[in-house]
Amino acid sequence: MSKPIINFVHANGFPSGSYRTFLSMLSPEYSTIALEQYGHDYNYPIHSNWQYLVNELVDFVKKQDEKVICIGHSFGGVISFLAACQHPELFRGLVMLDPPVFSGPLSWFLSIAKKTPFIDKLSPAGRAKNRQRHWPLETNLVNNFANKKLFENFDPRCLKDYVDSAITHRNNRFELTFTPEVEADIFRHLPSNLSKFKNKLTVPSALLYGEKTDVLPVSYFSV
Repeated sequence: MSKPIINFVHANGFPSGSYRTFLSMLSPEYSTIALEQYGHDYNYPIHSNWQYLVNELVDFVKKQDEKVICIGHSFGGVISFLAACQHPELFRGLVMLDPPVFSGPLSWFLSIAKKTPFIDKLSPAGRAKNRQRHWPLETNLVNNFANKKLFENFDPRCLKDYVDSAITHRNNRFELTFTPEVEADIFRHLPSNLSKFKNKLTVPSALLYGEKTDVLPVSYFSV
């Protein structure tokens, strides 16, 4: 009997290869698949509410011969949720890990902010657009990222996975594969229409979140 298929959807700015160690722990019981980077295919432009990126996920899943269990982290959790609401026939189940969710009055505020430069301060877009994108070849990239706040609590194996998947040798230097422009643009188009999907999810699902998160508390998801 073939193993159930898990389709993993990465967080914004973190290619799927960043999760290699995590996904390896699922391999004894599941087959795992993943699109390496969302937002970099011109056939699926970044647009308000991420609908084209949802389409990119749906089209990837449609290539499989059976229903999948979708696990999405952060950005990936939101587009997985939207895809499962719109195409439940493609999914056996859904697991959302710390999805950034705005609903109720917050979604109205977000819809206004997205039309102004203020969105770069409200979301991580402002930091993403200024992210360092290249380094000299002699740079020890694992040590470089280990000293940054974002990565200070990373398991060393996961940090190496990130470096191996997010950095490439190009133009006689190390460069990011996930471009800061794409990362920032995805943040600028955070969905403000999630309330319309309330009670639309029909596949078995689970929501996992950090109890001490500094991003968005889980209460935002149930408004």
